[in-house]
Amino acid sequence: MSPRGEGVESDNGWAWECDPSRVWVLGDMPSAQQGLVAAVMDGLVDLASMGIDPKDGSLYEDPTPMRLRTYEDEHLMLWYQTIPHRSRVYLKRVNL
Repeated sequence: MSPRGEGVESDNGWAWECDPSRVWVLGDMPSAQQGLVAAVMDGLVDLASMGIDPKDGSLYEDPTPMRLRTYEDEHLMLWYQTIPHRSRVYLKRVNL
């Protein structure tokens, strides 16, 4: 899988974007960390395009589908929203 980057749609029309803007969400984060964030977001887009949430399973059975979600691993924690009718995953905040 090659990283697509912000705003670049996958084959099925899904993409991720920083909300409200890249500067607001990522600021002056070093490029190595921005690459890590982009890789995680590409993975979340792939899952969302299949209707899957990494924590909670199916996006189709979620009673609050537009809620703020979290993803974390040993390197970062991020907050995002999945908006199926726009085919977008919006990155809201990142903590390293």
